[in-house]
Amino acid sequence: MLSFIKETVSVWERLQQTTKPIVLYGMGNGADKIVDWCEAHSVKIAGIFASDEFVRGQEFRGFKVERYADIISRFGEDILVVIAFASERPEVLARFKELAEAHETVAPHLSLFEEPETVSLAWLEKYEAELQKVYANLADDVSRETFANVLNYKLSGKVEYLFACDTAREDDLRQIFSFGENEVYMDLGAYNGDTVQEFLNLVEGKYQHIIAVEPDRRNCKKLCAMAEKLGEITVHECGVWKEAGELGFSDSGGRQSTFLATQKKTVPVNSIDKLAGGKPVSYIKMDVEGAEVQAIEGGKLVIGGFSPKMFVAAYHYDVDVFRLPLLIWQLVPDYKIFFRKHPYVPAWELNFLITK
Repeated sequence: MLSFIKETVSVWERLQQTTKPIVLYGMGNGADKIVDWCEAHSVKIAGIFASDEFVRGQEFRGFKVERYADIISRFGEDILVVIAFASERPEVLARFKELAEAHETVAPHLSLFEEPETVSLAWLEKYEAELQKVYANLADDVSRETFANVLNYKLSGKVEYLFACDTAREDDLRQIFSFGENEVYMDLGAYNGDTVQEFLNLVEGKYQHIIAVEPDRRNCKKLCAMAEKLGEITVHECGVWKEAGELGFSDSGGRQSTFLATQKKTVPVNSIDKLAGGKPVSYIKMDVEGAEVQAIEGGKLVIGGFSPKMFVAAYHYDVDVFRLPLLIWQLVPDYKIFFRKHPYVPAWELNFLITK
């Protein structure tokens, strides 16, 4: 087994083993999945609570939604809290920390998209060689510590591992990358322009060109409105893939619109190499909702030819933590790859920062 894996009991095994009252914090899709699992495995849930401002006498899956104080009054302090929703809001993360300090607290790792296997002891054993290779070749100690903490979290659900490796996104961008006045920036998954603005802040408004790509029509409309105020920017309303074509697409208008073959709606897609249009790309941000592998495969000429700085999302599939760096090293063997986790519970802000 990998030397940096300290946990031996999965979060799901812990839920089956505990004698403490299990109480869920939060409602929604995540809570639904956890309740479904508990029902399927005869694990008893004692109660569900929400933040005080959201408790309005509602019910969820047959439970009356309570205030935290009511839960403590009923069960005492010795409870197992299951965080059942995701957040990056500082005040919510602070609340999660308070709960973890007061009680045994877990946030089960749930897959964003359907995948055949997720992190487990068997998964860690199956991919031991790939995980060890990436771990050993990451660029610094912080990357290796983060890699270890993330995998230990995904197995155990213990939120302490996430809090232990949080870093600030802007600080990482400024400390790991250097930016000049002639950057050619590709923003893949540009959403409403927020990461275009992030780039503008990093370069203090001085750059050569921006290529912004966003397949969701509502997001792209907002992106185009922003682009009208800028010079030297090209917006493409399409997805990023390994080749040109059309793919089924869940057009949600949010951050997690993604390619799904079952969707009736389709969107055009194109490759990094085609979208670059021959420009000497110097920086790529890639958060393309699970299509990162295909995007990289369609960018072999740009990535291999220009060795751009890259900021690549690594949280859509569990295997991305090793398959993305291994794929990128095939294109540019001397890339330095840093691994960072930015504040979020669960582990939904994992990113590789890549530079020569």
